[in-house]
Amino acid sequence: MTTNEHLIIGLRDVEKAAQERTFHLTDDFFQHLDQEEIVGGNVAVTVSVRTAAGDSFRFAYHIEGQVRVVCDRCLEEVSLPVVFDDVVKVCNDDDYEDNGEAVVIPSSQLTYDMAWDIYELIDVHLPLQRVHPEGECNADMLSRFSIEEDSDNDDF
Repeated sequence: MTTNEHLIIGLRDVEKAAQERTFHLTDDFFQHLDQEEIVGGNVAVTVSVRTAAGDSFRFAYHIEGQVRVVCDRCLEEVSLPVVFDDVVKVCNDDDYEDNGEAVVIPSSQLTYDMAWDIYELIDVHLPLQRVHPEGECNADMLSRFSIEEDSDNDDF
């Protein structure tokens, strides 16, 4: 993920002093990830990273902007707003038992790439039903689905 190098943070730097970064994510960010849910977007991210108890780090994110996904109803792109705050705990410990509450990385790992965390946070904060507002779906596509449903119902 060479284009997202700004999303990699040195954990030893965080041990010395808390870090805060602000950056802007565009279509390139989403296109370089190995995912198909989010087509693109325009998102501002502020992250505050500090050490927590033991060998762990607290990544506090504020994310705000718009992302584009495929509409569940008409299969055209739809832009959805995203605004939220969330926290990810990262444990730097080989013996840490994974209880699902933290991301566990080897003690030897000196950097952490925030890209996948940011993507997953955005994805889980999107609505379950991703559709255009009423009346804004592609009418041609909706009529095609209607024709297909009618022909399926004729078989019974």
